[in-house]
Amino acid sequence: MLTSLNIKNIVLIEHLSLSLTSGLTVLTGETGAGKSILLDSLGLALGKRADIGLIRQGCDQGQVIAEFDIQNTNHIILTHLQEHDIECDTDAVIIRRVLKSDGKSKCYINDTPVSLSFLKTIGQSLIEIHGQFDTSGLLDPKTHLETLDQFGNFIKEKSTVETSFQNWKTAQKKLKTAHDQAQSAREQEEYLKHAVAELEALNPQLGEEGTLSQKRKYLMAQEKITTAYNTAVDILDREQGIEDQMRHLSSTIENIQDDIDSASLTQAIEAINRSSIELEEARGHLDALISYDDSETIDPNTIEERLFALKDCARKHNCQIDDLPQVIADLQEKLNLVEHFEETLNALENDVKALQSEYHQHALHLYQLRQKAAAQIEKHVMAELPDLKLDKAKFKTTITLLENPAQWTAQGINTAYFQVATNPGSDVGDIHKVASGGELARFMLALKMVLAKTSNVPTLIFDEVDSGIGGATADAVGKRLHMLSQDYQILVVTHSPQVAAKGAQQFQVIKSHIEGMTDTTASEVRTQVIPLNENDRLEEIARMLSGAQITNEARAAAARLIETKAA
Repeated sequence: MLTSLNIKNIVLIEHLSLSLTSGLTVLTGETGAGKSILLDSLGLALGKRADIGLIRQGCDQGQVIAEFDIQNTNHIILTHLQEHDIECDTDAVIIRRVLKSDGKSKCYINDTPVSLSFLKTIGQSLIEIHGQFDTSGLLDPKTHLETLDQFGNFIKEKSTVETSFQNWKTAQKKLKTAHDQAQSAREQEEYLKHAVAELEALNPQLGEEGTLSQKRKYLMAQEKITTAYNTAVDILDREQGIEDQMRHLSSTIENIQDDIDSASLTQAIEAINRSSIELEEARGHLDALISYDDSETIDPNTIEERLFALKDCARKHNCQIDDLPQVIADLQEKLNLVEHFEETLNALENDVKALQSEYHQHALHLYQLRQKAAAQIEKHVMAELPDLKLDKAKFKTTITLLENPAQWTAQGINTAYFQVATNPGSDVGDIHKVASGGELARFMLALKMVLAKTSNVPTLIFDEVDSGIGGATADAVGKRLHMLSQDYQILVVTHSPQVAAKGAQQFQVIKSHIEGMTDTTASEVRTQVIPLNENDRLEEIARMLSGAQITNEARAAAARLIETKAA
């Protein structure tokens, strides 16, 4: 809820600070005292378009600070703030709007600079203003479908519709992608056939480049390898070569083993034997080296030609040689898409039709639920209208079923608008276009009475809700405002004593003349807002009853109104 409002240098307000409570707060005062300035100032804090004409004459800038307690508010506000990295550790949201004489304005939330559009988003979640020139909240047709769903509590059904809509749209995208790919593939069919045939004839294998390069390297060094092998084998195999000498060494040592029981001798024999074994292993590895690829005789020219062919093909397809097997697979897939595109597209088209049918079924069910909820809203709002001196008016929730699938959305297959007719026999139309200022606020009051338990906006402001009414009708308006204040924080600008008497808190807006400091300084008109205690309230409501001359009878009548405010 709105806990405080601080205004500085806005129109006729030099400096003003208000502390607000929950329940019903009324603002009263004579016509022209400046009550609209408060709403204009609050509008600035809520993100409405700035007008430099709002800056008090002679000042460089004006400022409005509005503080809100969101402790019991829906989590949407906190989510928005977190998404913009705005700290909100104390359940307080402080909005500051600075308007400068050069036309520029700055917006802050909890001292963090924000854009005007984001400020407006937060403002719409905090306060709804209902008045003659306001087109936000329920007066914005874009909010009517959501309001209807909140009234019906269609959370589960809406989620189902939204999910099925997304599934349908995803299938449509897949179909379009496949269709585009098939069309592109058809245009390249001849190329694809030629490329696949060429690659299949080449038959590249994963890792083949490395194998061929190793073979080429071996063949290029074959003469050197053979010379080295022959020399090594000669050293090992010739008479008195290493192997003969190792055998002679082993025999010599073993001859004295029986005569000497020595651990050192045993270890020496074991080392000689290990060396002999490793020499045999070395000989085996050398034999393997010289017999490399003896199973197939490969001409070095053949290897060069193969490597050249692979590189040429890789260059043609702009890839590495080892990527060629995957290139074959990709090209074959595209070619298969061409050859079997009818089958593929038919399967995807069937998916789209099935998911569209599923979405339509869920959306149609939601549409039927909305029709029932709309009838309930109409019934309850119409029951409110006679007491609000709108007995000749008609309220209707117009729901239109959209036949064209191109118009269907994640919200469903219908639109919903709250519309009214203020005169018998006239056609219904948009509320803010048909109703006058006072009628407009009363229609909104009736709607809010019906929707009292469903709105997430914690603070409602009604401007001139009592315009053109009095007596029992004004009393009915006051009672409804008092009832709404059990669920919302309500601020009302009123000229009606019956409405004012229902308030839990009251402010009087007055216009005063501040005399100049010198004989040559002109007097200045300023708007002030004064909180009223119980005695002050009695006097103000008596003034509203009797006019400038307050009588004892008016005071007595005012006292009776205050005493019966909850009745």
